Amino acid sequence: MTLRPALRDATLVTVALSVAVWAGSGAFMHLDPALLGYLGATIVAAFGTTYRVSAFWRRPASAFYARALGEALRDPRRLRAVLADAGRDLAAQRFIARRSRLRWAAHLSLSFGTLASFAITVPLVFGWMRFDADGQDVYRLLVAGWPVGRFAIAGAVGWGMFHALSLSGVAVVAGALYFLGVRLRARRLPAIATTFHVGPLLLLLAVAATGLALPATRDTPAAFRIAALSHEITVVALLVALPFSKLAHVLIRPLHLGAQVVRARGALRSRCIGCDAVLAPTRQVAAVERLLVARGFRFDGHQQRCQACRRRQVASAQATLLDAHFHPPLTGARPAPPRRRERAA
Repeated sequence: MTLRPALRDATLVTVALSVAVWAGSGAFMHLDPALLGYLGATIVAAFGTTYRVSAFWRRPASAFYARALGEALRDPRRLRAVLADAGRDLAAQRFIARRSRLRWAAHLSLSFGTLASFAITVPLVFGWMRFDADGQDVYRLLVAGWPVGRFAIAGAVGWGMFHALSLSGVAVVAGALYFLGVRLRARRLPAIATTFHVGPLLLLLAVAATGLALPATRDTPAAFRIAALSHEITVVALLVALPFSKLAHVLIRPLHLGAQVVRARGALRSRCIGCDAVLAPTRQVAAVERLLVARGFRFDGHQQRCQACRRRQVASAQATLLDAHFHPPLTGARPAPPRRRERAA
């Protein structure tokens, strides 16, 4: 079972993260009290996300691709190809561009906007990063208590520092609105699919919109308090739902690199025992056979046949069972032995 190792992994990650927060925030001295709600939700999300991802990666079918990816990363000859695939499929997401350039741009806007928001807010929430005033017009940036730079408030760097979250929020809103429109136009989707696809988009949109409301209401204390509370509620809901929603696919997607390693050009491929057609890689076919045998399934060479030969084999077995002659007999197409009741009759 993969549940116990997954629980162990989630516990270790949560403990390690708590220790890192303690160490990076100067024994919790530099934690912002206004961000404690975000901190608690992030710890819970870290536990749940690690649990789900660990359980998924440890499943026998997933573990096969995870091992293949690990082997490729340790092989200098294949490492370059894996990194190129990661840059093309995980970072640039070029596979989406083949469907639609507009869809690709919206996906990049949504994904990079979300990742940038996390990259900015997580160090602030954990107390790993803070800003100290150095005079009237200059701020110092400190990471884990160490000064790493100074910048003028009115300069380009200062503007980027203080508006980075707003820019990320705009990117998230643009991407979420595009995909929300796409989902709503697909009226034939069942209710469960609509909830699964639309729910995370609405949550991301709410987080981004309430986040953009913070700087917009900074001169109105009452409105700012409402915006701050609304933003915290939506962020906590997003973090708690993260392990159980479609958004968790971000941490499962790297398994695709393992599949590409297995199906790489030049990999030894199996051939159909019926018509000699080229099938999946030999390594993949053998893994499927082992998984099926481990669960009590034995198909007598079924995995070594192409789809067309499988259909012909089923038709031939049915013809033999019914004592019909409308299909030529095939090797291995024999009826199952009669059951005990049939033998007794």
